Amino acid sequence: MLEKKIADKIRQIRKERGLTLAQLGEKTSLSKGLLSRIENNQVSPPIATLSKIARGLDVPISIFFETDDNNEKGYALTRIRDRKQVIRKGTKIGFTYYSLTGLKRQHVIEPFIVKYPVIKTEPKLLFDHPGEEFLFVLKGEMELVYGKEKIRLGPGDAIHFDPSVPHRGQNAGKEESECLVVIIGQEVI
Repeated sequence: MLEKKIADKIRQIRKERGLTLAQLGEKTSLSKGLLSRIENNQVSPPIATLSKIARGLDVPISIFFETDDNNEKGYALTRIRDRKQVIRKGTKIGFTYYSLTGLKRQHVIEPFIVKYPVIKTEPKLLFDHPGEEFLFVLKGEMELVYGKEKIRLGPGDAIHFDPSVPHRGQNAGKEESECLVVIIGQEVI
């Protein structure tokens, strides 16, 4: 039973990170085949292998052994000191994400605090996904690239938009900016 929970947790986190088995294999020096067998609960990984997988997913190894207490309560309280940094597609271009929910089960909203570094060169990467997205600027100056448009935002400004249009938030000031970002109804990858 524990092995199945670990296998499911590895798959869930890998998919949340948008990683393929091959990409996780590159990060961990484990074969795609072995990772597949682990995720399908055909092989029970030793602690050393589990440790490599945790490092590759950028999570503490303890996450594989957590209980679902939040599911039993029906809510997840995330104190500021308990926010967990997570990896998402924007991490590749310097964004830092902190998850604001600790719910273990699948949920339809994903709230984050996102920190945007000062940019020297404008990134080219744009994101698109189903659902809805909401961005609220907490500090700094922001620009939302939305299709061919650039929308300037300052502290206290909010924008709710259709994320199926290619888009990207980016810093538009001289200091790091920070936003509350809520993604609603995104397909689980």
